[in-house]
Amino acid sequence: MSGIPIDIINRLSNLQSQIWQTVSLTSSESCGQAVTFGNPLVVSTKAADMYGELSAPMMVIQFAFASNPEDTQVILLPEKTVLEVASLVQGTTVDDIDENTVADLRGILESIVQGICLSVGNIRNDPVVASGLTIRFQIFSFPPNLQKADQIARVQIAITGDDLNGSGMWLFSNETAHEILGAEIEEEDTSIPFDQADEGQPFFNPAAFAGARGVGGFEEPSSLDLLMDIPLEISVELGRVKMLVKDVVELGTGSIVEIDKAAGEPVDVMVNGRLVARGEVVVIEDNFGVRITEIINPAERMGRADAA
Repeated sequence: MSGIPIDIINRLSNLQSQIWQTVSLTSSESCGQAVTFGNPLVVSTKAADMYGELSAPMMVIQFAFASNPEDTQVILLPEKTVLEVASLVQGTTVDDIDENTVADLRGILESIVQGICLSVGNIRNDPVVASGLTIRFQIFSFPPNLQKADQIARVQIAITGDDLNGSGMWLFSNETAHEILGAEIEEEDTSIPFDQADEGQPFFNPAAFAGARGVGGFEEPSSLDLLMDIPLEISVELGRVKMLVKDVVELGTGSIVEIDKAAGEPVDVMVNGRLVARGEVVVIEDNFGVRITEIINPAERMGRADAA
């Protein structure tokens, strides 16, 4: 079974905004509140490289397109995201996930699959329906078709809304990738996956950023020059805290808000909202600055995005 060609990954990247806008609409309609699926990042990876970050229980949504029922796709939502979605839907804080929680969330979880099918159908100008849909909260085990694949497509997605700052991922095979695009699999296709940066390399991975933005592949080193003038928003986060509405409205001049970090702990350095490094606060003349003390390697970065 062949890997996923770079041109297929690039074409998928170009379609992600359309797909997840549709998912945002179907999910928001299902739960009656605004939920946004955004900032999609498409990469080609190996199932074996993901085992370490998928060891905790999570919401596992498995389905296939009815036209190819044996080719299973998976949507994974980490526990933190599921709890926040459940709290949003129920209008009260949810601390545990049980069978009742899964049942309460089934409508919105099905709407994610519905949005994908609707959008892919529009892309192909041919209706697409799902088959074999299962929804379980469990430790994830790769279905046979993804276990056997040389490479699988991974779409990392941010899920946001009122008091919702989560993430999820969509996993599917080379066959499904071609089916989404309405493309035939050619025997001469060669796999050129997006390599993950090594731990000692800079935290910005131009190839991964290109996949998220739908920029072309990087077949020659000179192509990197195309990204050098793209602006990135870098922010420094001192800490976070959750407060009740009644406590927020009582805030006034001189109020003190205690955050979840102890004095002297490193601050988080975010690039476009994603944790990439940690550092210590310094003063440069009359301005604050941050001295980088730790770079988060790519493997950790994906795991920390789920826990953020």
